[in-house]
Amino acid sequence: MSNELESAAAGSAGGWLRWRRRHADIPPGTPCANCETPLVGTYCHACGQLAEDFHRSMWRLTREALESFFHLDGRLARTVPRLILRPGDLTRDYIEGRRAFQVPPLRMFLVVLLATFLLGQCTIGRQIQQWGIGDPVTGSSSAADVNEAIARIEADESLTDTERELAIAAVQRNWPAVARAVEQAREAELAETGQTLEENLAGQSVFERWTGEGVRAAQAEPRRFALLLGMWAQRVAILALPLSALIMSALFFWRRDIFVFDHLIFSMHSLTFQLMLLTAVLPLALWVTPLAWNLMWLSPVHLFFHMRGAYRSGALATLARMAALFLATVIGSGLIMMLWLMLAFNEMIG
Repeated sequence: MSNELESAAAGSAGGWLRWRRRHADIPPGTPCANCETPLVGTYCHACGQLAEDFHRSMWRLTREALESFFHLDGRLARTVPRLILRPGDLTRDYIEGRRAFQVPPLRMFLVVLLATFLLGQCTIGRQIQQWGIGDPVTGSSSAADVNEAIARIEADESLTDTERELAIAAVQRNWPAVARAVEQAREAELAETGQTLEENLAGQSVFERWTGEGVRAAQAEPRRFALLLGMWAQRVAILALPLSALIMSALFFWRRDIFVFDHLIFSMHSLTFQLMLLTAVLPLALWVTPLAWNLMWLSPVHLFFHMRGAYRSGALATLARMAALFLATVIGSGLIMMLWLMLAFNEMIG
């Protein structure tokens, strides 16, 4: 299944939608339809069934459906501003048990993660159209520019037939043709040494052959590869949460008053803000002005105040842990990205 994140986030978002029921549909004293116990409230106190009359008009059903969908839990309006402006207090409150006013951290993280990927897929889809991946003679270049470039390539006598074919395919943005031309160039190079492609592959390790096969499959079907990258990105992104908690546990391993649960709450709040910031900056940077990327400097500033407030540490100690967190995150993110590419390659080959 390819919709695990969507399903989890949709279920989490459901916790923000509350049915505004002020009274039971069935009058008190009426026997419960399930256990026949006289009703005294909105729910039967014996079996728990809702005292609801399902015989409604279409207008009422439509009105209640819209009401249940658009009525957001008031905790959202109290949680998001504190996450942005006072993240340390928000995390401390949750850890110390003051949770009634907050949206549960995992629910908020999943929903924001889903929103980030939805926006990212839309943005990547637009970039793919602009770049013309998989579609010959598309993208930002006009047909006249493409024809002029092709004419220059054909007039260049210094190019071999293979190089000319490769250059023309690249100008036309015909990526499958580019992949074929690269493969032909590789075979021609091996032929000069008297070695066949099969003999060359036989001398490679299993991982090299598997990687090469995956790269060739991605070159032949770039659109499918881009879709697979997006699908697997949703699945492996959730690994950022345990990775962050593990790193934070290592940074505070001597603190017996701080538990892994505390690090998980901190990580969920911190990652939620980072995703919210990315979701805001990405469309601004790609569709308005690249200067919007400068807003990402808010990320380390927020992390500093969040970490210092949540763990009640000094400024220098917080900066030192941020530096260690950055190095560990780079290493961990690299491993996650390798896993991401391997899974996408594996599905391309399979």
